[in-house]
Amino acid sequence: MTIQKAAVFGAGSMGAGIAALLASAGIDVLLFDITREGAQKGIDIQVKRKGFYHPSHVENIRPAVTGEDLQLLEDRDWVIEAIFEDLDAKHDLYAQVEPHLKDGALLTSNTSTLPLARLLKGITRKNTFAITHFFNPPKIMRLVELVANNDDTAATLRLAIEQQLGKVALDCRDTPGFIANRVGCYWLAAGVFTAREHGVSYELADAAFGRAFGIPRTGVFGLLDYIGLQLVAPIWGSLEAALPQGDRIFDVPLGRDEFIAGLVERGLTGRTGEGGFYRGRDESVREDYSYGPRLQPDDPVVGLKDPREVMDTDSPGGRFARDLFLATLRYCCEVAPDIADHVGLIDDGLKLGFGWKKGIFELADAVGHEWLVAALAASEGGVPALVEAASEGFYPAAGQVLSSTGNPVELPERPGVVTLAGLRAAGATAVLEHEAGTLHHVNAEGRGIGIIDLHTPLNSLPTAGLAFLRACVEHAAEAEDIDALVIGNDEARAFSAGADLPTIAEAAASGDAERVRGLIRDGSETMRALRFAPVPIVGAVRGVALGGGCELALACDRLVIHADTKVGFPERNVGLYPGWGGSIAMLEHNLEAGHADAHQRAFDFIASATPAPNAYFARDVDAVRESDVILMSPDHVLARAIEEAAALAEGYTPRTDVSLPLYSGQPPLDAAWPLEDTTDNDHAIVAQLAKVYTAGSLDEQEAAGDANGAAALSYSEFSDREVELDVPVLLWPANVERSAHMARTRTPLRN
Repeated sequence: MTIQKAAVFGAGSMGAGIAALLASAGIDVLLFDITREGAQKGIDIQVKRKGFYHPSHVENIRPAVTGEDLQLLEDRDWVIEAIFEDLDAKHDLYAQVEPHLKDGALLTSNTSTLPLARLLKGITRKNTFAITHFFNPPKIMRLVELVANNDDTAATLRLAIEQQLGKVALDCRDTPGFIANRVGCYWLAAGVFTAREHGVSYELADAAFGRAFGIPRTGVFGLLDYIGLQLVAPIWGSLEAALPQGDRIFDVPLGRDEFIAGLVERGLTGRTGEGGFYRGRDESVREDYSYGPRLQPDDPVVGLKDPREVMDTDSPGGRFARDLFLATLRYCCEVAPDIADHVGLIDDGLKLGFGWKKGIFELADAVGHEWLVAALAASEGGVPALVEAASEGFYPAAGQVLSSTGNPVELPERPGVVTLAGLRAAGATAVLEHEAGTLHHVNAEGRGIGIIDLHTPLNSLPTAGLAFLRACVEHAAEAEDIDALVIGNDEARAFSAGADLPTIAEAAASGDAERVRGLIRDGSETMRALRFAPVPIVGAVRGVALGGGCELALACDRLVIHADTKVGFPERNVGLYPGWGGSIAMLEHNLEAGHADAHQRAFDFIASATPAPNAYFARDVDAVRESDVILMSPDHVLARAIEEAAALAEGYTPRTDVSLPLYSGQPPLDAAWPLEDTTDNDHAIVAQLAKVYTAGSLDEQEAAGDANGAAALSYSEFSDREVELDVPVLLWPANVERSAHMARTRTPLRN
């Protein structure tokens, strides 16, 4: 069942956030509260907090009143309860809701602490009830813990959670705190008590068990501030109340911590108050609850990048990090048989719920089994059985993981998720090897699909990368078994980070116009080769598509793009405008969309140098077209891109060198410039961009095209014009400085 209509009960931060997420996924949502004003306030707060992906998504949600509008539930596919953690209140609500649900409708609770078994005692339709525990804020956090007692219900919810909402459904057992909170809460509590035991400052604790371990920069104390210190007592208290005596969490009773209680009494609740452990960026709290300057940790572990190196350092920071890591690993080993089928689920809980880059067992593998055994043997409690069983690693082979009892098992596949690594393991063949990438061949829907896999950092486009793209197009033109191409791989951070900045800066500094022209033309001709390719090309776009990466996306016939992708042209900050077809493709997109002011719209987006924050905003400016596919899930992008490529291959006709109109020049495209917070150099750059679009703006010596008064240019002629006008821009002294500064610091120079 595809979820088309849903309802959420509880318009607080959590419930309204879930409702906004559902609405952003295109689902018709009712948000219930005890008053209509309360429900509307929840919606308004989500608008203010940008809980919706796009302002238009607010249209998908309506306020409703629990005591008046229950009849509206009769067409809902999924009803989510997100009220406060009171079992009797939840049972009362279920009794009101269930009579209004249609056959097969799903009813779930967002509880973070109450067991499924206890919730089910107030449910009549037990087979279609489950727990779906979203993490806050729902738009950002990818984790949803799923506890169900019916396989069909679990499968339906998993599909909705993952493919419609773009989250990851973590299958949990019906145990206190499920997985992520069970181990994450222990880690945070142990972090607080271990820091006190070692006498290390908040700043040193967060630095020591931080970057080297792949922990978010908040660290332990900063994360507690972010969660909200007023929630510590109820969250940890509830977990402690549910767990049996003897659980190690009672050794670190954070829920009853007197210092945190003192902070809360004074309104120092972290991000929701005037301060917490930290106040702003520059202060931290003292023992008497006053604030002083934030301390700069003076310890040899600061700046280290390897966790084992940190833990082998005999210093306060090193000893703290070592003890916290070993305590967390020990706890996870001990509780694993109760809470998870395999250790990968615990790692996923820490990564998705607490922002770790690697889970505790992945870190253990990185540290090494021999080191672990020696370290744990020297600590209280000895070596856990699960560590003993991990002599070949907690992930002993590709696609394998240790079960929670220590046996290697296959990692289960997630429905609809395709990775390049998985395709290679399943037999995808490399048909073209290049220093900058590999072209893989797979079969889909009876079609041969070539997957273009860049090997460059963040899929960037140095000269070798451009040459590889052209070679892929040439291979596809000659090969009989490739019907379409997909550009994409397993790098989730970037579809392409664009051109190589040091190369641009070096070319500018050389003062050699021919060198600059060759560099820009190389990219321009590559994008034209993609645009006019004899087979369709689909971009599997995730992370960022900026600068040359955006031009690469625009050169594709179709995009399958993750909703959170940032798209745009920061070139003005580098000291030029897009020269690889970006200005021409943006004009073409705007003309295809039927905009009478197509030139102005394309100019404004490029000149702003401000990326669209996500794919929906990119669609507003036609960088993403109506025919492109926006997915909420980054994990399903490659699979869908392969499907789209196979579909486009049927009867494909290559794109032609279409004629595009020039702008009349009245008023000038840059009439509003200089804008606030821009410089004369910024204006000069965008004025040159305006010349690309404008008829009668060139001398015959500058460029061909409209020298004889032409009103339109072919795509190729426009592209040549774009290159020729871009060359002198990069050579201007101010832009030589600008490009060098960006290459060196990755920050703009406002000269």
